[in-house]
Amino acid sequence: MKSVIIIATLLLTVNFVIANEIDSLKTNQEVQNFLVEKVYNKWKEFNFFEGTTKDTSKYGKFKFFKTDLDNNGLTDLIINGTYFFAVVDKGNGNYKTYSIDRGAFSLDKYTLKNIIYTNKQPLLVINGYNDLNFSIQDTTKTDTLILNSDGFIEYNPFPDDLKIEKINFSTSPCYGKCPIFKMTINDKRIATFQAIEYNEKTGNFTATIDSSSYNNLVETINYIKLSSLKNDYAVSWTDDQTATLEITFNNGQTKTINDYGEIGTFGLANLYNQLFLLRKTQKWK
Repeated sequence: MKSVIIIATLLLTVNFVIANEIDSLKTNQEVQNFLVEKVYNKWKEFNFFEGTTKDTSKYGKFKFFKTDLDNNGLTDLIINGTYFFAVVDKGNGNYKTYSIDRGAFSLDKYTLKNIIYTNKQPLLVINGYNDLNFSIQDTTKTDTLILNSDGFIEYNPFPDDLKIEKINFSTSPCYGKCPIFKMTINDKRIATFQAIEYNEKTGNFTATIDSSSYNNLVETINYIKLSSLKNDYAVSWTDDQTATLEITFNNGQTKTINDYGEIGTFGLANLYNQLFLLRKTQKWK
């Protein structure tokens, strides 16, 4: 009998630990308050559920949803409102946000169509969204997204197994202070970094990329289905930055992508983000 009581107590303790503040949120106003008070206090200037059109669909605009996006046992938030983004509970009162709307000033907008699960992993099914007349831009095209440590990426149940030999990445100027740089990484993790303008440092540097960051790059490249990607992408607005990515793989094969606006696909944006972060996370000499 004593052992039964101990087990029951442990179960109650586990349930208490796993439950988080997001679980208690029930209304749009409660979510709005939570975003300002717990995630980012400067968001008090925004109303994330402000909309003139009532969306009656289950997963439509100006609603929020709860699920465990990163499978850490804590409930996360999906906000499909004025902006479309997720708030992920990392534990101990720490929250990380991941945008689904993309591009300059979040001009490339999306809306949630469904949440499906594969092996208990939540996947978000999304469509483009026209913010001006509150209608979906292209009802024939959907993306299914999964969250990884660097953000959302198109779900791919069958990743490639390419042998990555070299990664070349460069960025152009924009109308503003976009970081302009060139970076090359080989399969020994040796990297060169030419910091041209609007970086924390200026000049030519080398480093050995840490194994975790390098493996994450290779894993992402294999996940985004390189062969299915276009050679050129461009957003519809002006004065943005172009990213040029060249991947050498499998005994000298190459794939080059020019991406004006740097959001050709969710997977590419995810990869670009990793490359941008290397400027700050590695020991450049």
